[in-house]
Amino acid sequence: MSDGRIKLIRLDKNQGASAARNAGVRASSGQWLAWLDSDDVWCRKKKLSMQMSFLDGLGAARETTALTTGFELCHPGGKLDKRLPIASSSPLHFFAGCWFHPGSTVLHHRSLFDRIGPFDETMQRLEDVDWFIRLAMAGGRLDTLPQIMTTINVGQKASYGKVKRSGNRVLAKYKNSSLDVTKSAMDNLASYLHLEYAASAIKRERRFIKGAYHLATSFLIRPRSQLQLYRFWNVPE
Repeated sequence: MSDGRIKLIRLDKNQGASAARNAGVRASSGQWLAWLDSDDVWCRKKKLSMQMSFLDGLGAARETTALTTGFELCHPGGKLDKRLPIASSSPLHFFAGCWFHPGSTVLHHRSLFDRIGPFDETMQRLEDVDWFIRLAMAGGRLDTLPQIMTTINVGQKASYGKVKRSGNRVLAKYKNSSLDVTKSAMDNLASYLHLEYAASAIKRERRFIKGAYHLATSFLIRPRSQLQLYRFWNVPE
């Protein structure tokens, strides 16, 4: 590679996103961490510099803030849905899913990663949900730079079995946690996970009855008038 700042790291075997991200952090030397999944694109050249300027305006709070951006979902066929995620520091929101596509939008200080700890390498999916729950429970915050800066290419869902195993893992982790996790938070997590199970069953495996069961269970746990548990996005005009 011609740019000496770039390091290519190859793991001995595919260990999932958590292991890859943790390896990247260990190999890095900078004070800021930004994430970009392999199938997504930073669609604005000044994404990082604009995020840094935003964080600089937060003063001391910048080191406890993860900063996301607006993004566009690119569906198969080319349809685009543009979304501006809400900002939040409420654990209840983070127990209800990752509405901000953290694998490709977020920038945060290295000390925040050191404080929260690495991604859970026992989880093949939902590792972002787990990490940001820990961030919220530790008093961290998600803020939003309200401009479309990232293209998220919507791909195939993970297998039902893989999602279900990871969901069971994260449920058990917080059910048995020493943290003060409320019933409302656990209800949010269970309801959200059933949405993930439904999406995988229907979109990946065409198991419509199984998917309908999980959708119904999600709404029984947390009755609501919309699919998501909260209004997580603003739609830019």
